[in-house]
Amino acid sequence: MANSFYSYLAFILPGSNANINTLKNELTDFYSKPVIDDQPVISINGNDISVRFQDDYTFHIVFSAEAHVNTEARELAEEQALDWNEAPFDKTALAQSASRFEIWGEQDFDMDYFNDSLFIIQKIEEFDNVIIFQNN
Repeated sequence: MANSFYSYLAFILPGSNANINTLKNELTDFYSKPVIDDQPVISINGNDISVRFQDDYTFHIVFSAEAHVNTEARELAEEQALDWNEAPFDKTALAQSASRFEIWGEQDFDMDYFNDSLFIIQKIEEFDNVIIFQNN
């Protein structure tokens, strides 16, 4: 994720309905609307979604359930007071998270894909029991 833009960690809490296949379907449904001119190709390969636009700009969304995810969730629960949207969150629930979506895009100095990054985060926020942080 070095030199990436729009980098977020979306921790999936116990009892969440979040999963990579549903997220891919939600993104596909949104971008297939006829009012969207730059319809990306959305593909999934295992636990990795790619959202590739016509100019090859790409967002990556990876589902991770590795052991370090819980370690990082517990650290964030201790260190952070607010989530990505500057809202308080349930620290006890976050400390129990063992999986997450890792989201990032390529460099975008002109912020051409800022709105798309927010749409992806919005779709993730629609799942139950998810806490999102910017990954600085």
